Amino acid sequence: MISTTELDQQGSLVIAKIATAYLTGPEMQEITQLLMQKIRNDRATQFILDMEAVTFLSSACIGELVTFLQDLEHVRGRIALVHVQPEVAFLFKVTRLDHVFPAFEDLDDAIDHVRG
Repeated sequence: MISTTELDQQGSLVIAKIATAYLTGPEMQEITQLLMQKIRNDRATQFILDMEAVTFLSSACIGELVTFLQDLEHVRGRIALVHVQPEVAFLFKVTRLDHVFPAFEDLDDAIDHVRG
């Protein structure tokens, strides 16, 4: 388990604060597995990934996030990113996933988005 990911759940909302600078596919897979457990066991449907510390995101992470998004759609859930560093935001933009994974500078704005 990744000790550098802190989960905070408030009702159906889960905020995952990722505290590693270099995020790889296997690490993202562990994170999405933790989030899936929140869906199955704790009825979570709204997720925010706080990526303030992340300065590098491997392309394998994108695949893991897309897979998680597909699972999230089954429970009519929503996801948003917050505090995304420019290098990481660029990866989402070039893959055109910046429209699929909305990013916010402010946590309250991200919370408002996932709550609908």
